[in-house]
Amino acid sequence: SLLSSANLDKIYSEIRPQGRPLNSRGPGDGQCPIITHPDVKRMLLLQRAVSEGALSLALQVGKYIDLKNISPAGDSEKYELLLEFLTPIAKSYPSEAGVLSTSAGIQVLGGYGYCEDFNLELFYRDARIHPIHEGTTGIQGQDILGRKVTMKNGKAFELFIGEINAAVKDASAHGSLKKYAAALEAKAGLLVNTTRALLARARAGDAELFLADATVYLEMAGLITIAWQWLLQGTAAARGLDKSEDPFLTGFYSSKIHTMKFFFRYELAKADSLSAVLLDEDSLTAGVDPGVFHD
Repeated sequence: SLLSSANLDKIYSEIRPQGRPLNSRGPGDGQCPIITHPDVKRMLLLQRAVSEGALSLALQVGKYIDLKNISPAGDSEKYELLLEFLTPIAKSYPSEAGVLSTSAGIQVLGGYGYCEDFNLELFYRDARIHPIHEGTTGIQGQDILGRKVTMKNGKAFELFIGEINAAVKDASAHGSLKKYAAALEAKAGLLVNTTRALLARARAGDAELFLADATVYLEMAGLITIAWQWLLQGTAAARGLDKSEDPFLTGFYSSKIHTMKFFFRYELAKADSLSAVLLDEDSLTAGVDPGVFHD
């Protein structure tokens, strides 16, 4: 539904006239399709970045399942641990970001988004259940921080970071991707340092303080995971551009790289503020008297 809603919005925005280009100076200039407006492009790119990033993660998980089943024992354990770590992210990121993506779709459609003329109002209502069923997002957060990060003495987390580092190395071979490879490497390092700081709290024996912001940790890990998937797609697209002279494929690959850049600029950047929240030692939830909610 995320992919179909994004495509619907694109088609609608190409035919819906409203307003004039922001640089237009002539009072007699006619209306333009809303896809001309930067803010509409931002919402369309968000939908594409979320839906195709989430789909890429689902395919990555499927690949690991296949490799686990056909690999010898040693490698099979590697893929099993990667699956264990990625499962709460694969369940939560598409669920949470999907709600935001569909909401952006309704915004693009304007008042039509609230009407039954289009299916987006149905998609939006249906999407809201996903962060609740199959384990709420809060449970997935406690799972990844309380279990998956620490399992096998941190081996699952270590393997995950190793997969990111391999993608960074591969992408760095393409000059146009070096900036994004370096950005993902930095954010992965930030996740490592944030995780270490949180584990120090766990060793101090305060489980509530350790897990108080597990959902925030899950969101941070999710952004970095989807950025990893976009860097993989960007690397494949860069290789395709080097080889292809077909106009359709050239456009397809260029669009992939542009969406990757969008995700890094608008979404991955949020990892810094999430880390700051996680590292702040002034707890506003754990140990706080419920009386704070009284009128």
